[in-house]
Amino acid sequence: MAELKQLNLTISHVDAPVFSGLVISVTVPGSEGEMTLLADHTPLMSALRAGNIIVRKEGGETETFTITSGTLEISHNTVTILL
Repeated sequence: MAELKQLNLTISHVDAPVFSGLVISVTVPGSEGEMTLLADHTPLMSALRAGNIIVRKEGGETETFTITSGTLEISHNTVTILL
C-alpha cells in the first residue's frame, strides 16, 4: 500500500498553540461550507465559521477541535489556522 502524503498543520490562538504536526487531512467549517484539505491542495485562504475542525492523522486516529471563528491558509502542503 502506498504511503499517504501528509500536510503540516498548525492551529493557534493568538496567545498559545493548539495543535502542531503532520496530518493526512483536515476538515474545516469554511465560510461557504465544510471543506476537506489534502496534500497538494491549491493555495487558498478562507474565513472559518463556528463548528468543528477534524484532524485525521496517519493510522486513522482523529482529533476534533470546536471553534467559534478563525482564518485558514494553505500553501505548499502547510496549513495554518488562526483562531
